[in-house]
Amino acid sequence: MQGLISRWAIARAGALALLSALAMTGPASAEAPSAPAPDYSQNSAWLCRPGQEAICTSDLDAMVVGPDGKKTPQTFIAAADPPIDCFYVYPTVSKEPTVYASMAASPEVKQVGRAQAGRLASRCRLFVPIYRQRTGAGIADTAKNREWDWSGPYGDVLAAWRWYLAHDNHGRGVVLVGHSQGTLLLQKLIAAEIDGKPVQGQLVSAFLAGDQELLVPQGARTGGTFKQVPLCAAAVETGCVYVWGSYLAGDDQPVRFFGNNRDGLMAACASPAAPGGGAGALKSYFPKPAMAPADDPPWVEVVGQLSASCAADDRGNVLRVAVLPSRFAPLLDSLLHKGSAEPKWGLHRFDISFVQGNILELIDAQTASWMKHHPGAAR
Repeated sequence: MQGLISRWAIARAGALALLSALAMTGPASAEAPSAPAPDYSQNSAWLCRPGQEAICTSDLDAMVVGPDGKKTPQTFIAAADPPIDCFYVYPTVSKEPTVYASMAASPEVKQVGRAQAGRLASRCRLFVPIYRQRTGAGIADTAKNREWDWSGPYGDVLAAWRWYLAHDNHGRGVVLVGHSQGTLLLQKLIAAEIDGKPVQGQLVSAFLAGDQELLVPQGARTGGTFKQVPLCAAAVETGCVYVWGSYLAGDDQPVRFFGNNRDGLMAACASPAAPGGGAGALKSYFPKPAMAPADDPPWVEVVGQLSASCAADDRGNVLRVAVLPSRFAPLLDSLLHKGSAEPKWGLHRFDISFVQGNILELIDAQTASWMKHHPGAAR
């Protein structure tokens, strides 16, 4: 597993700069994406959708590695006729030098779509819109000391969502999944388009990874950022959201970019590894390390070696990741410390990787629960 951290870095430095840009003050920029607005009736505006899933679902076989080193091959199989849908919005990954990305399915967009969303296709029909995101270069340009205008990227995601609802959904249940910039945009979407609206009944769940903006009153699951959509509290609960930002257990950095209380409200944290609270074992997917045999599959699922729990302190609420006793514990501990080399951001780049297997299990439980109450929804 030597060298694993460098291969795990799916989210680039641009993603790690996202919330520092959000924290800036001043009038909003009037900038808008220069590329033409996407037409989501066209297949080219989607990275993946039913009938064109190959970009997201190729090369996803894994080797399951237990704490004793036991290895079990795991073949990825996309679901043939899943009863629900998944709508995924990717994080800041574009390497384009412009402020906003084009609508190109760039290598980095394809990579993150496969790494973070591809496995969802084993549980649901997968919809991944391409959008004109604010690039890493656009976020890093802080010279003008202003608050960034997110209306362009949000407008694209909103247009994709509305097209999906009007032409593809047909009353089916849907899971929303996002990370970093993707989570920021999905959170805006849920607040404006789902919370308290009729379509809320079709929300199976949402997984909002790497976010500091979802707030709730102390001891409550609703009433802050979302008025009616609650935090999830049980594996079979539907219509709810999971939200988390990952930090190492014991990380006592004086400043965190995620999970901070604000405006008299508490930062929300609901862990996919432990829906009812407390600690939960992580089922994590990472690219195969360089030391693995050449004929091993391209991914590894690490089970029984990491755990996590939401932990509140006087500043806020974050997901604390701990290394469990195992054959690989010293190496994992070393690698995770290297992975948090930018302390304020914690383990942000691994937010989805840590809990990817847990998310799949939750979707199984939520789908069964949602379909029990909507038996005629799948078409």
